[in-house]
Amino acid sequence: MVALRHTMVLTPVPRPWLVDALAVLLDLAEDTRAEAGRVLLPDGREVPDVRIVTGGRHLRPGAVYESTAEGEPGETGRITVEQWNRRRALRLALAVSAPDGAFALRGTLHRPDRPRLLEIDGRARVENVWSALSRVSGAARLRCDDWWAAADTGRTTRTAPLSARVECGAARADLRAVPEPGGPDGHWDVTVTVRLRGRWLLRPVAAVALRLGRRRLRQSLARALDEWAARWNDVVPALVATGPDALRQEILAADIT
Repeated sequence: MVALRHTMVLTPVPRPWLVDALAVLLDLAEDTRAEAGRVLLPDGREVPDVRIVTGGRHLRPGAVYESTAEGEPGETGRITVEQWNRRRALRLALAVSAPDGAFALRGTLHRPDRPRLLEIDGRARVENVWSALSRVSGAARLRCDDWWAAADTGRTTRTAPLSARVECGAARADLRAVPEPGGPDGHWDVTVTVRLRGRWLLRPVAAVALRLGRRRLRQSLARALDEWAARWNDVVPALVATGPDALRQEILAADIT
């Protein structure tokens, strides 16, 4: 097993802002309506590239939406509403199929009006690659209360607020992320730890390869996380400065054609 660690500096997202922003998005979603297979915004404009294929069940368990965007030949995408209850949970399933593979994701946000737990799990199949890499599965969990407690006050818990796992026939990667308050500007210092290990009969070979490549892996992880943090810090400050009313107006005024 090889453990890699890197710390990012991120612009913080205040939890009250997140709660308000989610409420705006959910209110807008619930203000849409389905008509003759189309999804219409409150002002009557059609949501592009989306068709509902279960008539009369808009935003209800069992509602299915298909992507109609022009993509790769043979590519299809479907979103299924499995649960829509703002006091309990939102659960959506996404399935995409294409000639070179397919993937399926399921996401659950518990207590959306005051988010407590986000869970995501999925699997993918890739064609024309080594069989040990052709089947991938993974899962992620974000415990919101623990994240903001650690980010705002430094209080830690026994397990990381954000955890993720990805595995295939050859290897497994486990990720843990823990935030803590940064300097006087209020930024977050988020420490990410990734543990890599081989699986099954490939474990001895993977162990040697991971140890030999540890330095390069550490550099690659640091570069990828720093690039991601730079994009976050470029977008988030202006976003969190936008109040709920302005956010709603910006979404409604967006050009969706």
